Amino acid sequence: MFYLLQMAQVGSHGDDMTNSTIQALAFVGSLRVASYNQALLRAVIERSPRELEIDVFNLAPLPFYNADLEADGDPDSVLTLKSKIHSSDLVFIVTPEYNQGMSAVTKNMIDWASRPPRPQAWDGKPVAIMGTTPSPLGTAAAQRALRECLGSNNARVMPQPRLLLGGASSLFGQDFKLADEAAIERLEKFISSAIEWARLFQGS
Repeated sequence: MFYLLQMAQVGSHGDDMTNSTIQALAFVGSLRVASYNQALLRAVIERSPRELEIDVFNLAPLPFYNADLEADGDPDSVLTLKSKIHSSDLVFIVTPEYNQGMSAVTKNMIDWASRPPRPQAWDGKPVAIMGTTPSPLGTAAAQRALRECLGSNNARVMPQPRLLLGGASSLFGQDFKLADEAAIERLEKFISSAIEWARLFQGS
């Protein structure tokens, strides 16, 4: 409720906030090239206003979390991951749904970023979650698991609107471009809300 009330007050911020650039970091929980979720992120990038700059982080090079590996010092890919999350104003997570949950590479990324030194990277970080799937439920279970996991690390996950696009095969064309007008409208509203959400915490 506190976050929702804050969102209603976004317009009260000065022009210096509304005109500033939002530096966003984006992750896709699918490594497959022909992935609807990879295509969804491309749609986000294509339809984002100039005030939103998105840096896409590839999860493939991250090793699976191992305390022994961590004890020898974070691998370069992990150091880069933590640094980029810390320096971002907003994190987008685009999630598929595997067996009623998030993908292994997504959970692995969250686990690495949650590790010390303190403050850990998720602490107070604005996050916006979206996802698409051929099934009609649109990654609802995966997003629920993500919210619980990120909430336990004190991330500020945007409560509304939620973007769960079911029936992905009918929303994207053969070129993997988002073609459904209703889905495009929902996506644009989601992007706008995510920018407002990030502004609530920018500079805090």
